[in-house]
Amino acid sequence: MISLNNKYILYLILLNVVLITGLIRGGKLIFTDTPPLAGTGAAIAFFFLYEILVMLITNRKSKSITPRQSVNLFLGLKVGKILLSLVFIVIYALAVKVETKRFVLIFVALYFIYLMFDTIYLARNEKNRKLS
Repeated sequence: MISLNNKYILYLILLNVVLITGLIRGGKLIFTDTPPLAGTGAAIAFFFLYEILVMLITNRKSKSITPRQSVNLFLGLKVGKILLSLVFIVIYALAVKVETKRFVLIFVALYFIYLMFDTIYLARNEKNRKLS
């Protein structure tokens, strides 16, 4: 039987394949220059790595923390994601300076897509923890 984490890693990989395929096929329709395409690809990689990090942290910590501590952990992970995302956007805006508004809109859309994925994963992880 496939574990919850392996299942969500497969879903995460599938999500990334869909997003990268969409970026390759429709990227030239959104952006007229290549740096925003590379920046969007880097954003997808950033979110993928962050989600893997969330899975590793929650697996390691969820067995030994109280429900209150798990809420603090989840909120801390969300705040960390927001702060790292803002740093990513600022670095992009300062380094590339090409089509920044469009890039930020695409980045925010990616943020919300991964936020939904992250929320579903964390809710199911907590539900499974309570059942165990």
